[in-house]
Amino acid sequence: MNKVERVRAALAGQQVDRVPASFWRHFGQDQANGRGMAEAHIAFYQATDPDYLKVMNDDPFVFSGVERISSPSDWRRLKPTSRHDAVRVEYLDGRRRILDAIGDECMIIVTMFNPFATANDNMLGQLDFSDVGFDRITAHLREDPQSTLAGLGVITESLCEFTQDCLELGVSGLFLSANGGERGRFTAEQFSEYVSVHDRMILQAALDSGSEFNLLHMCGGDLRMEAYRDYPAHAVNWAPQANNPSLADGRRLFSQTLVGGMDQAGTLVSGTPEAIEAEVRAIIEEVGPRNFMLGAGCALEGEAPSGNLLLARKVLQISN
Repeated sequence: MNKVERVRAALAGQQVDRVPASFWRHFGQDQANGRGMAEAHIAFYQATDPDYLKVMNDDPFVFSGVERISSPSDWRRLKPTSRHDAVRVEYLDGRRRILDAIGDECMIIVTMFNPFATANDNMLGQLDFSDVGFDRITAHLREDPQSTLAGLGVITESLCEFTQDCLELGVSGLFLSANGGERGRFTAEQFSEYVSVHDRMILQAALDSGSEFNLLHMCGGDLRMEAYRDYPAHAVNWAPQANNPSLADGRRLFSQTLVGGMDQAGTLVSGTPEAIEAEVRAIIEEVGPRNFMLGAGCALEGEAPSGNLLLARKVLQISN
């Protein structure tokens, strides 16, 4: 099997010659868009040889109509981002460079952060990851949900359009980083109204544009994972290490292909070869080789040595 055939078989629950594997990481700010983004991802692909490439999206989502969100009422002034916005155009140019370089070798999926996270990280008028707990957007939703939801609806509209543009460019699918699902953040009803409805629209926009690989990443710890069961995704990913269900529990919860298993801050980053091999073998023993692709529970933390990622995949070849 080649890489595309292997991933397609895994997504269909068919037998594979070996379990597919892929890992992903964040890059520096000078590699967040355009040519720099493309060169960083192509180099990462060549060094780690994954079965599919998940391309990061760490460039700003530029707000239109309002420069800074200070109060919930400000969300009502937000306008959709133009297709011709320079950041979006540069992002698509970077995607095109990646496709031209390796698009015939493997599936390439693009990252979109869900509207809940996109809103929070851009409220100050620039991309800002300092509020890792998403307290700002959570507070606005609790204080004035209708005004805040008006803004989230505008962001969703822009992200759906952006997703469609990426699919039309030739990528294989979408990686949706879905934040906001912690049990203690909202009630189940609030999660459905504030977060889930927008997530589903973006995933559906990808499907409507021909996606064959929607990968849902449920981000965070102590997640209300049952709320994600019927999301329109081909595969699901989460961090079992973050007080979330195990892979085996996830197998009983989801019908989709499972992706992940390895600790993004564990052996892949700083472990010995023996520890990496043991972790991979334990994961395959737990979840089995079908409907599964090896990865980490989230983006790798720190500079994981390429050799460690190659070793994890090599263990899969030996285990087959």
